[in-house]
Amino acid sequence: MFKVLIVDDEPKLREGLRTFIDWNAYGYTVVDTAANGNEALEKYKTYTPNLVIADIRMPGMDGLQLIQQLRALDPMLHILILSGYADFDYAKKAIIHRADGYLLKPVDEDELIDYIVKIRQQIERETFATRWQNTTKEWGREAFIQSLLTGNQEEASNLETNARELGLLWKHYQVLLVSLHLEDDADTELAASFRKKLATMFDDTGRGSVFSYHMQIGILLKEPILGVEMDGVYQGIRKSAFELGVEFTAALGPKVCSITDVAASYAAARELIKNHFFLGGGKLLCENTAEEFKPAELAGESTVESFTEQLYYAVEVGNRETMKELVHRVGQHLVSEGHGEAEIKRRFVEMLTSILGKGLKQSPELQSRSKEFSDNLSEIYKALTLNDLYEQTEYFLEQMMSRLSGSGKHQEVKVMLDLIHRNFSDNLKLETLSGIFNYNSAYLGKLFKNATGEYFNTYLDKVRIEKAKSLLEEGLKVYQVAEKVGYTNVDYFHSKFRKYVGTSPSAYRKTVNHA
Repeated sequence: MFKVLIVDDEPKLREGLRTFIDWNAYGYTVVDTAANGNEALEKYKTYTPNLVIADIRMPGMDGLQLIQQLRALDPMLHILILSGYADFDYAKKAIIHRADGYLLKPVDEDELIDYIVKIRQQIERETFATRWQNTTKEWGREAFIQSLLTGNQEEASNLETNARELGLLWKHYQVLLVSLHLEDDADTELAASFRKKLATMFDDTGRGSVFSYHMQIGILLKEPILGVEMDGVYQGIRKSAFELGVEFTAALGPKVCSITDVAASYAAARELIKNHFFLGGGKLLCENTAEEFKPAELAGESTVESFTEQLYYAVEVGNRETMKELVHRVGQHLVSEGHGEAEIKRRFVEMLTSILGKGLKQSPELQSRSKEFSDNLSEIYKALTLNDLYEQTEYFLEQMMSRLSGSGKHQEVKVMLDLIHRNFSDNLKLETLSGIFNYNSAYLGKLFKNATGEYFNTYLDKVRIEKAKSLLEEGLKVYQVAEKVGYTNVDYFHSKFRKYVGTSPSAYRKTVNHA
């Protein structure tokens, strides 16, 4: 609907014109009326109508003066003049001031309708032309910015000439890049809606020019974003993303002082986006962010396999603090080895799958919820940052912990005994468990010896040999039994079995089978 303001000092005529015809049927709505020129100017500023219908003779400011004032505010405004026969010559002067026409009082309905239909058509043509001109300029700006980012540029003088024509010749430039994390890369409608919100923030406020490039949305900034302002900009983008229900990463290239260096600012921002998994979320990434992230050098650290073993025991004994520390150490270890995002996620899933497999053998409750845990593993691949990966991993393990370890407040030796009887086939070591309990291995060994009367390794061997005897009685072959009770070397198993039983495994099996 196009907006109409009616101006006349006669109340009856004002209200008559308001109700004279069905304005809505012709594409208009009467937003208000005014009794004189001064009031009309105030209401114009409030409503910015497309059409003003005004009497030529009014007290104070007359119609001609009103037209001149309105033309200064809006050269494209459409105006119809009302006049009596005595004012006909005066009304013709209004035409010179680009009034669209005049109507003699009393106003003829058909004549008024004829005018407003023609004026509506003219407004529609002008609106289309203006939009097309703006769109063409936006396209020209975007194409020009995209050409800057490729690095295949014209000579600096030509660039500056084109930039000046497009309103892009500034003292400073900086590229702000935003990448949406869309489940469907083809969701162009959502991306377009987000771009419109950014245009409102930057184009409409004169702060920069929005563009799209390589499935990302960027803003060529007129003034650099520095210091505390960065958080405000990030929160503004975050609000727009939240309203659309999308996740995003935003990065800021360095400030440059020449249009020829825009590509360098863009390249820096794009590199930050590529490394967002390591640099973290919840902030606007910049050069300082990259400098803060330095992968820890973990010389002599264990392998992921040994971390997996320690993590499982930490889960079993209910030690959340150690579990979280180990999760971070696994991540740091993989980063220090130079692995990328996809490989790190894959290794974490492998690790959790192994830990879950061990837990399923020990806990009936875990077995009843195995599908739930398996489904949760797929969430690991959706982690946007390394910290997200840590949090999801910790949550996964805490859920296991609550079902494996109960309250988690066991006496150390009691837990160690339980671990030995349940995990005797694993490569159990006192050094591994000491890290889980936050004791040194010598102290933990003394605790175990004082409580059981046996050294840790001796107790473990005895448990293994007792289990081996049962398996031999079932008819299993010696090498099979050795493997099942945790001895990878059959000869070593022979020596241990003979030490505690007094005979070889083969002889023992023959004895019990013939008994």
